[in-house]
Amino acid sequence: MGDAAAPPGGSEPSLSPGDLSALAGPGAYPDDPSAAAGVEWVQTHLSQVFLTGERVYKFRKAVDFSFVCFTTRAERNADCLREVALNRRLAPDVYLGVAPLLRAPVRIGPIAETLERAAAGGPEPEHCVVMRRLPAGRDALSLLARDALSDAQIERAAALIARFHEQHALGTPAPFTPQQWRQRCVGPVEDNLRLLAQAPPGLLASDVLHELETRTRAFAEAHAERFERRRLAGRAVDGHGDLHLQHLWYERDDAEPIAIDCLEFSEALRRIDAAAEVAFPAMDLRYRGAAARAERFLRSYARESDDFDLYAVVDFFASYRAGVRAKVASIAAMDAGIDPAQRARACESARRHLDLALQMLAPRGIGALVLVGGIVGTGKSSVAAELAEAVGGVVVASDRVRKRQAGLAPTARSGAGLDAGLYDPVRRDRVYDGLLERAAPVLASGRTVLLDATYSRAIERDRARAFADERDVRAFFIETRCAASVALERLARREAAGADASDAGPAFHARSVARFEPPQEWPAAARRVVHTDRTDWRLDLRAIAAELSS
Repeated sequence: MGDAAAPPGGSEPSLSPGDLSALAGPGAYPDDPSAAAGVEWVQTHLSQVFLTGERVYKFRKAVDFSFVCFTTRAERNADCLREVALNRRLAPDVYLGVAPLLRAPVRIGPIAETLERAAAGGPEPEHCVVMRRLPAGRDALSLLARDALSDAQIERAAALIARFHEQHALGTPAPFTPQQWRQRCVGPVEDNLRLLAQAPPGLLASDVLHELETRTRAFAEAHAERFERRRLAGRAVDGHGDLHLQHLWYERDDAEPIAIDCLEFSEALRRIDAAAEVAFPAMDLRYRGAAARAERFLRSYARESDDFDLYAVVDFFASYRAGVRAKVASIAAMDAGIDPAQRARACESARRHLDLALQMLAPRGIGALVLVGGIVGTGKSSVAAELAEAVGGVVVASDRVRKRQAGLAPTARSGAGLDAGLYDPVRRDRVYDGLLERAAPVLASGRTVLLDATYSRAIERDRARAFADERDVRAFFIETRCAASVALERLARREAAGADASDAGPAFHARSVARFEPPQEWPAAARRVVHTDRTDWRLDLRAIAAELSS
């Protein structure tokens, strides 16, 4: 898996033992008064990291792995500049710049945006990345460990990454040939499998490795069209590339998240399918025993990005991400320079991540198609959201599909009535087509999909039931009801807030009542009514969730 302890011949060493010893003391930081309280020294498989009270100083190790080469000082210094520039996209005020390592005495030089030039006749100095130190315990992994990571924080992270991907999309179609795109999607997975196979005997279970290789290659061969479909749809992004929970931070409970430590050293591993990016935090949540939160993150991202097609490939990429963590942990487990206790933990992490990689490619059960319909203001969205949480399902909302098809922001107002503008019959049919189009990859992944729309006409419901029959999945219809006075109050409150994707205000209510065709055509055994103006309506949802999960 590479040699971290002894760089190949001809390489330029990074930090000498004397440098390391000096950097572990406060005297090496003349411009950082917070170092007087002490310096913490941490190392990873790629970096030597020194932490003072207020700052972080990160030096690259002179390592050569198959996925990164830092054997020369020029390579390491260039990567410092890349790290600062690329990470400012998601953490603009955290990356302060780069600083040279000066000698006689050993110390950190001034922070700058450019590299320090070599002294006359001397070598270019080694540089480090300098960061503002973030508050301890505020990364998503630490919050999760103490059960302090909220649903709202998970949804804010999904929204952040969706915006980031929109800003850094690589075009439609993505600028690769089909062969190049397949290599981007599958090549790193195959490379990672080869590296895992090089682990010392006994570190990783050979039978698990063999089965993982079999399932990975079978998926890649059987579903090549899924990757190509996403290239054509423009789902390639210049992403973060290493978005696990320790890289996601909330400086306060109510703060917008930031993400640090992007994968700056490899454009090939960073310019990827957006699904490969979001698969990482989802995998990490699942690894930590938070599978429901993993699904919440994915469906929140799908909602914000309108990328429901990600479900066609996200489990493949989640398997890959688990395999990458197994590889990284295996490297750490073999690094003699790392503390023995840390190495033992890395060994256990490698084995557990490998098991998860295999699990993510196991066949899922069969999901269901659930229509959540009813008159406007009766609580469809609330019912759909709660059911999705209960069954690990995915909500596709007609209001968001309508705005997306029109090229509008979700909260933009159309200014038209129920039979005009975005709501004319042709566009209404397009919306219901769009719901089923987005449902297809979700169902193919084995998950349940909940379609949040009025479904006021029997013809729309019939088409949805035929769609489910074609895919041999169960179809349910849940009708939401409440007193007219309650619905009108909700609609007025929503209209005043102006933060919802729905255009329906109180003026829509009477027309919605008049046009709603009772779903008598739907099989009674698969039809339920939820009265959302009752105090115990969530109890009804529990029974429905149990049915959907059976």
